[in-house]
Amino acid sequence: MLETFIGGYLFHPAALDYSGPTCTNGCVYCFANINKSERKASLKQAITCLYKKEATTYRDLLVKLGYPICVSNRSDPFSRNNARETAQLFSCLSEFSNGIFIQTKCGPGMDEAIVALNGKSNVVWYITVTTMRDDLSKQIEPFAPASSERLAWAKKLHDMGYLVVIAVNPCTDIWMPMSDLQDLMRYMKGAGLNHLVVEMLDLKAKRVQKMSERTKANIGNAAIDSCLSGRCRLYVRECMDEIHGSGLALAKKGMPYRSEFFNDLKRVLGVTMPVFQDFIHYCFDRYATGGPITFDEFASVITDDRIFKMTVRQNNIRDYLLRAGFLSWKDNQQVHTHRDLLRIIWNDSRHRLSIHNHCLIRSTNRQDPEGNAILWFTATPIFDKKRKEVMQL
Repeated sequence: MLETFIGGYLFHPAALDYSGPTCTNGCVYCFANINKSERKASLKQAITCLYKKEATTYRDLLVKLGYPICVSNRSDPFSRNNARETAQLFSCLSEFSNGIFIQTKCGPGMDEAIVALNGKSNVVWYITVTTMRDDLSKQIEPFAPASSERLAWAKKLHDMGYLVVIAVNPCTDIWMPMSDLQDLMRYMKGAGLNHLVVEMLDLKAKRVQKMSERTKANIGNAAIDSCLSGRCRLYVRECMDEIHGSGLALAKKGMPYRSEFFNDLKRVLGVTMPVFQDFIHYCFDRYATGGPITFDEFASVITDDRIFKMTVRQNNIRDYLLRAGFLSWKDNQQVHTHRDLLRIIWNDSRHRLSIHNHCLIRSTNRQDPEGNAILWFTATPIFDKKRKEVMQL
């Protein structure tokens, strides 16, 4: 199905997502499988959306304006059951200006899909490497290619001229210990790869409770304990420091560094959705040692003239709210512009996307004349919530 990429808001360059039906890779940690093990999709619906002459929905508008499409967020485009349809989709997408952000563990049909792209250049390949150990990858990702095969594909795609991103997503000290991460970075540099994503294995207690005993056994008690104890979160911070110090272009939600990662993606994909990192760069440039920041500054950096100043009906903007914060959604019944949505993200600390949660941002007791919070850019990260108490200005 071709849909608005609600889950990627302000963190992903793509505005749209095409996901095939249930993925057959069998990854034990897959959030999509845990939430809904059986999923359906319609390639015909997606192709119809692409070729519509008139934009009658918000999704249609994003397509017409050339925003990139993520393929895909909820199923691997090259799992055995999806590969054929992926080649058909790519054949259609090759006729459009929209960039493609391909999220995959690789697999059958890769060569056919590359042929179907017909030389399309605004394509980014995002290849997940959860572990450097092939035997472990076969345990936690049983029907996906081994990690060594994925890395070989990453080099091959880079040599073909594509921008390739390696993603340790999810990351845990059990599956990717520091020595293995260092081996991965050495491999990347040797292969000419420069872009690395790291995200924590996110297993909350409620999610673990939904898992079967077999799934828990495949994940392993050590990995589950690492998440539930908070050790995994601390380890990912260590990984961020290691990657940032290596000179590779790093991407991590809420990272406290400058990074060319998203700038490089924009150069390849063309039109992209804005991301939080754009505003963090702005703050580093303007407030090198810290200082007060306002909503107007945030909105001026994030907002563009294509969609962010438009009024969008059909509840599309409220869908973004609901995806990341029920209480914020419940309290804001009439939100129809991205600027209104940004205002909530700026002011409402309950919202999961709230900028208050960023390690470089502190709340203050001040507001601007329009009632928007005045926040404080710290320039150095604060990870301890107790140290992020409201500043008295």
